[in-house]
Amino acid sequence: MGAEHEVDWRESADNSLLRIAASNWMADSDDWFNNAFEKLPETVRVNPLRADAADVEAWIASLDAKCSEWYPGPGSCWTLPFARGSAPDNVRQTLISLHETGRLTRQEAVSMIPVIVLRPEPGEVILDMCSSPGSKTTQIAEFLNGEGLVVANERSRKRCNLLISNLQRHRSRSSIVVNHDGRHLPALAGSQGYDAILVDVPCTGSGTTRKNPEVWRQWKPSGGLGLQGMQVGLLNKAIDLARPGGRVVYSTCSIDPIENEGVVSAVLGNRADVVLENIDGRLNGVEMEDGLNSWISLDDELNPLEVGDRCSNLVGFDYKMLSNTKRILGHKMNAGGFFVASIRKREDSPTVIEKGDMPIKIPEDRREASQPISLEAGEKFKHEFRGSIVNLWERGRKIFLGTSKMLDVWKSETVVSNGNAKISGDRWRPLKVIQVGCEIVESRPPDILRVVEKGVHFSREFATNKILVIDREDLIMLLEGGALDRSSLLNGDSFGSGGWLVSDRWDRDPLPVWLGSKITAMASRHERTSRLKLIGDDTPGDIIDE
Repeated sequence: MGAEHEVDWRESADNSLLRIAASNWMADSDDWFNNAFEKLPETVRVNPLRADAADVEAWIASLDAKCSEWYPGPGSCWTLPFARGSAPDNVRQTLISLHETGRLTRQEAVSMIPVIVLRPEPGEVILDMCSSPGSKTTQIAEFLNGEGLVVANERSRKRCNLLISNLQRHRSRSSIVVNHDGRHLPALAGSQGYDAILVDVPCTGSGTTRKNPEVWRQWKPSGGLGLQGMQVGLLNKAIDLARPGGRVVYSTCSIDPIENEGVVSAVLGNRADVVLENIDGRLNGVEMEDGLNSWISLDDELNPLEVGDRCSNLVGFDYKMLSNTKRILGHKMNAGGFFVASIRKREDSPTVIEKGDMPIKIPEDRREASQPISLEAGEKFKHEFRGSIVNLWERGRKIFLGTSKMLDVWKSETVVSNGNAKISGDRWRPLKVIQVGCEIVESRPPDILRVVEKGVHFSREFATNKILVIDREDLIMLLEGGALDRSSLLNGDSFGSGGWLVSDRWDRDPLPVWLGSKITAMASRHERTSRLKLIGDDTPGDIIDE
């Protein structure tokens, strides 16, 4: 946003509905307003699941970026010394390539906070109820460290495609993508509920003026009122799906209490099975404000809503407890605005009781839903790679790597109809599953299996017999687009043609190559750019052409 355009937005925003409404929600609304136009800094999250994570952090640090002390890990969060979308030309391509290959994720810093509050642990089963485009899902996967499961749900089939793309970019094994309206999401098979659930609901985005100035023109009080019913429904369903003792984190990028404290109070005021937790100790270093205990809600003519007119007015509800919810305001954290609340389901909460085996008719799994690897495909895999076929899934010509939790869910019965009926295991339904795990291998006619770029991160688990050692100079030549003679390999003629992997170091991800009359890299431009940048300062920085 140029300076001239910024002035225009200030003029139009000065008398906007949002500014007037915000004056009822914060004591220092003028300070908030004066800082609501500056472009956000570029912030990134480094993927700790990648072998070269330390090299990525070293490169980011060389840009004079600041590591965020409030981010507890795993991995790290960095604020770069330039605004979003304003990276210098000599940095921009590398930054894009590191993102596209999953080594880092470009994400607004305040957007990382809900997952920190959720505190996923390795081995847990997590639900991301409204997950697209997937930045928080990938963050959860980093916390899980390849153990457990994160179910990434998205209502829109179109947005599911974007979600899948981002999860495959990240290259984590622990995610399942499902396609449901979150308010009607089925129970998880073989489980008394999820260990933790993130409910980052659709909202008006009133806290996002620094990245989306159109909010000044578009925002109306009626927007939050129109969304509140859905938001309440999503939070209630999440609590229903959580196990006794499980955690639910509710969050928005809105500063409107109707979408925040109003939703939390509407849900908690009608349930006795939950506790609103104090989260101060989980966000050390993050400047926050306590949630509002009272607020004025306006209509689109800026008239206060009457008491009871879709604003919080629950008889007997202790509104003081809303101070346990937290508001992160952009002018105090150099970020956008966010709201977060952590709810724990009581340990003594009732669970679904299995009452019977009433027959129930349900469709088969979708054709595109991944299934455990077949006996035939498994034998081909073992013959080609001599690796384990545990936690492998197939869809069409592609093979995916998952986790043991995924198989547990797939094998287990699902209790439905309040315990009156069961759906047999060995299927995903009633979950509408689209994508499982991370793609590692593809089949090419005639029955050639090769490790794909997304799968090299896991190749030392299943394909050590396909990794050939080469010199660093030869590796650099391949990354620069050159080809090697087979003679560069010891006993080069003894290897068959097809997909192989090469490496100059055992502690780094191998590079996929094709062995024909020559050896050539089978890697994208972004992958080659990333590797060349991280391999050493004495090598070229960015590859411009394919």
